[in-house]
Amino acid sequence: MTWYKSWFDNPLYLRLYSHRDREEARMAVALFLQNAQLPEPSPILDLGCGAGRHAIALAQAGYTVTGLDLAPQLLSVARETSRSESTPIHLVRGDMKHLPFRNAFAGIVQLFTAFGYFDDDVQNERVISEVARALKPGGIYLLDFLNAPQVVANLVPESTSVLDGMNIVQRRAIQGGRVNKAISIAGNDGREEVFSESVRLYDRSDLHSMFERQGLSVMQVFGDYHGNAWTAKSPRCILLGRLG
Repeated sequence: MTWYKSWFDNPLYLRLYSHRDREEARMAVALFLQNAQLPEPSPILDLGCGAGRHAIALAQAGYTVTGLDLAPQLLSVARETSRSESTPIHLVRGDMKHLPFRNAFAGIVQLFTAFGYFDDDVQNERVISEVARALKPGGIYLLDFLNAPQVVANLVPESTSVLDGMNIVQRRAIQGGRVNKAISIAGNDGREEVFSESVRLYDRSDLHSMFERQGLSVMQVFGDYHGNAWTAKSPRCILLGRLG
């Protein structure tokens, strides 16, 4: 089984990344909306929506939102949050390499490094091709990704932490153009589970070229959710593009 299928569908995933909270999601959504300038209630797709924190923020801002993800567990959490907050979003289980949409959205967001998971460059660029196919003419796409030079310069090979009584060890390495992480989680009962993450480490120029090949003109490149300009030391590499 591919790493993202087993890891994203495990309840421990959301517990480990609980610091990626709703406030951070609102900042990312605000960056998109301030620069995309889409009228309400334009249709927007949250691609790789996970537990729905960005999709719900978009819906609360007045937009018609669809969220797509492959993990049933994350979609279930998103559905429950949407229901409990009376914030309707349309949730779809699907593969980002094969989107069931065409000329459907005024905007598409792909946030929190929901990109670069697949084994080769053709499959990863296929995602951007599918984005272009799903956008309306003139539609806006925001891709929020790792900043490769910052990751290379500041990679922490190993870190340990304790979460809800569980001992967590995360080991990281850059191998074969990918940033790989092994996550070991040991509970009080002595049982240990090991998960992995692996993301292709594309740099800004790689992403820019993929946008252009798929008919997306890059409008801006940000380095963080505050909208600061990208530099090699920025925490993120966030591209905003327009179709056509």
